[in-house]
Amino acid sequence: MLELVQDSPFLAQGGLIVALIGLASLVAAAVFFARLAVLRIERVVPRRLNHAIRDLVVREQFTEALTLCRMEEGPLARLYLSGLRNRARSRELIKERMLEVGRHEAIVLSRGLPVLDVVAVISPLLGLLGTVWGMIAVFRAIEIHGVGNAGALAGGIETALYTTFAGLLVAIPTRVAHSFLQSRVDRLIVALEELALELLELLDSGREANLDASEPAAGSLAE
Repeated sequence: MLELVQDSPFLAQGGLIVALIGLASLVAAAVFFARLAVLRIERVVPRRLNHAIRDLVVREQFTEALTLCRMEEGPLARLYLSGLRNRARSRELIKERMLEVGRHEAIVLSRGLPVLDVVAVISPLLGLLGTVWGMIAVFRAIEIHGVGNAGALAGGIETALYTTFAGLLVAIPTRVAHSFLQSRVDRLIVALEELALELLELLDSGREANLDASEPAAGSLAE
C-alpha cells in the first residue's frame, strides 16, 4: 500500500484531502487490531473461570467463588461477582444487578466501534470533497485556457479521481471491519447473557434446596 502511494501521484494530486484520508485509514487500522486483540472469546468468556465458578456454587463455596472473581479480570468475572454478592437477595434483585453490570460490559466491549463507523462515513465524504475541489479546478482551467488545452484540464480531473478512489479505498474495508467486530461483540454479549442466566438458575435452585431442607426441621420443632 505504501509503495502504491509512493509510486503514484496520490499525494501530489490529492494533496491535503488524500493525506487526511490516509490518516483516517491509520486510525481505523489501529482501532481494528486493538479491538480484535481484546474481543477474544477466551478473554471475554473464559471457559476455565465459568467451570470453576459453577463448581464452587454447586458446592456452596461462595467465599472461594467471590475470591476467584475478584482475582480475575474480565466481563464474565465482574458479571459473576455482581450475582454472587447479591445471592442472599431475591431473584429479581439479583437479575437486576447482573443486568446493570451486563449493560456496562456491553458498552465496554463496543468501544472503538464508533471510531470505525465515523471513518467509514467520512472517508467517502472527504473523497467527494476532493472530487468537487478537482472539478472546480477543471472549470477554472476551462475559463482560463479554454477546452482545447487538455493538459490544463488533466490536473483537476486527476485530483477528482484520486480523492474519490482514496476515499472508497478506505471506506469499504473499514465498513467491513466494523461489521465484523460488531458481529463478534453481539456474539460475546449473547454468551455473557446465557452464562449469567445459568448462574442465576444455580443460585435460585440452591436457595430452593436450602428452603426445602429446612422445612422438615421447622415442622418437627413446631410439633
